[in-house]
Amino acid sequence: MVSYRKLLREARRFSLIGCLLIPTLSAQQPLRETVVVTANAYPVPFNNVSRSVTVLTSEQISRLPVHSVPELLRYAASLDVRSRGPLGVQSDFLARGAGFGQALILVNGFRINDTQSGHHNGDIPVMLEDIERIEVLYGPGSSLHGADAFGGTINIITRKPGERGKARFTVGDFGFFQGAAGAGFGKNGIQQSVTASADRSHGFMFARDFQTVGFTSQTGWGKDSSLLVSYLWKEFGANGFYGPSPSREWTNSTLVTLNQPFFRRNSWDLTGKFFYRTHGDHFLWDFRRPGFAENRHRTHAIGGSAQAHWNFSEKTNLTMGVETGGDWIRSNNLGDHEFSKSSAFAEVQFALSDRVSIYPGVRYDYYSNFVSSTNPSVSASWWATPTFKIRSAVGRAFRIPTFTELYYRDPNHQANSNLAPEKAWGAEAGADWMFHPQWVGSLTLFSRWERNVIDWVRDTPKQKWQTTNVRRLENRGVELGIQHLLHGGSHVEFQYAYLNTEATPVAYLSKYVLDYSRHSFSGFFSLHLPQSFSFGQRVDYKRRVDGRDYWVLDGRLARSFGKVNLYIECLNMLDSDYQEIQGVDMPGRWFLGGLELTVR
Repeated sequence: MVSYRKLLREARRFSLIGCLLIPTLSAQQPLRETVVVTANAYPVPFNNVSRSVTVLTSEQISRLPVHSVPELLRYAASLDVRSRGPLGVQSDFLARGAGFGQALILVNGFRINDTQSGHHNGDIPVMLEDIERIEVLYGPGSSLHGADAFGGTINIITRKPGERGKARFTVGDFGFFQGAAGAGFGKNGIQQSVTASADRSHGFMFARDFQTVGFTSQTGWGKDSSLLVSYLWKEFGANGFYGPSPSREWTNSTLVTLNQPFFRRNSWDLTGKFFYRTHGDHFLWDFRRPGFAENRHRTHAIGGSAQAHWNFSEKTNLTMGVETGGDWIRSNNLGDHEFSKSSAFAEVQFALSDRVSIYPGVRYDYYSNFVSSTNPSVSASWWATPTFKIRSAVGRAFRIPTFTELYYRDPNHQANSNLAPEKAWGAEAGADWMFHPQWVGSLTLFSRWERNVIDWVRDTPKQKWQTTNVRRLENRGVELGIQHLLHGGSHVEFQYAYLNTEATPVAYLSKYVLDYSRHSFSGFFSLHLPQSFSFGQRVDYKRRVDGRDYWVLDGRLARSFGKVNLYIECLNMLDSDYQEIQGVDMPGRWFLGGLELTVR
């Protein structure tokens, strides 16, 4: 058993500075006025948020060396983004040591997790140009969002339709090219935005090339009515991704969402939400042997919900909702399967005083192919002084197995159709200290207790990997941090997280559960320089539990000429030799350059 005293001692020994779970804000924007959407069922100002939240803004995107959503998410140290290629061509998201399928991904509050495999959760059909901000809520979130929210919930919030137009073109090493353009306009109360993007590279090694195409359309009318249609297509060399073979993969993802308020009164409102998502996956185990272990999968998800909010008083709000929907798959390998689901949830936001807020909530989920699950939570915050806040939260989470974990088979894997859902309890306690108008510090301690954990295991390296509910896990960690907001929008932030996972001993080799980052350090800064220059730098360090460690530095220097912004970037400046997923090499040092054009 590892105590928090030992965790703190280890964190202090490893790093004296760090930061996590501090919203990323501009210097001109008061901390207490920021609204965090995903922390609760109904938006609350930051001064009442009782959970650990990181916010990544569009302003950061414009200053830092990022070209994809997975790259942007690397700026949170407790969110371990593990990619199988540059620019996050295929990425897993592991929050607080949870598995790659135990993080919930949302777009404007709509679920996009794929029921075939958690490896496809990174196929996010949203362009960087469309993003207003990304909110990362840490800890169990099943009381609000349902399945999969073990270690955290990532909500990608898009810009309002019709805001502005933007174009970006980038070229670089390994035959890299990326182009993106978007336009916005409005007429007769209807706002419209359209964005398209494409990129390609011949790859930094054999069978590691990639190309992607994306498209997004957003339409808005009235106060909050909106329709989003987005599409993302990828083709990439998957050499060594799942075994010793030069594999190849094609994926595509389509998302359609509709948000429609029904009624609005002085003290209550009712909103309907509808979505459809489909994901296709074509996989070749060895592209030199077409037809051998070739898989074609197509998943579908459809759902609708109604959410009502009552404002009983200045201190009490109630949000309730119901959801229903279904998922199905058609696959030459996994077979044809489907299930239906329905749920109901409620959350109360109650201010005991100007300084104390409490948020109890509960959600019930029913699945036609699994037992039902009830997941409560409660969180609270207390401003002990005008600049020092204490917060705590506890909640329960669950995750149903994916179709891959239930039915997949290839020369290296054999699934088990009798798996049970994973379950967990999580708790955290922390404090935020604004010890200066432009300085903020944070400390968070967290624990998570999991059972029925699904893992791919085998007795010897000569055997196939098989899925099983094999373990009970206990995760404990410490997150430390500090950030400094400078005049003119410049920003400096450091993040550090320490994690320890204890598992029930088993006489098997484990593929995923015990492969995590024990030490994570992430620092970044964006600076405004004279003569319209700006500079953005990211510093990332990982030390994994098996002893592997590496540093990665990315930098971007830009010069603004009115509406045109020219930039040059150097990725992996130290030319580090590293693997984020064991056995899958990442590229060495490479250079990019390009321009951006913004029209309001």
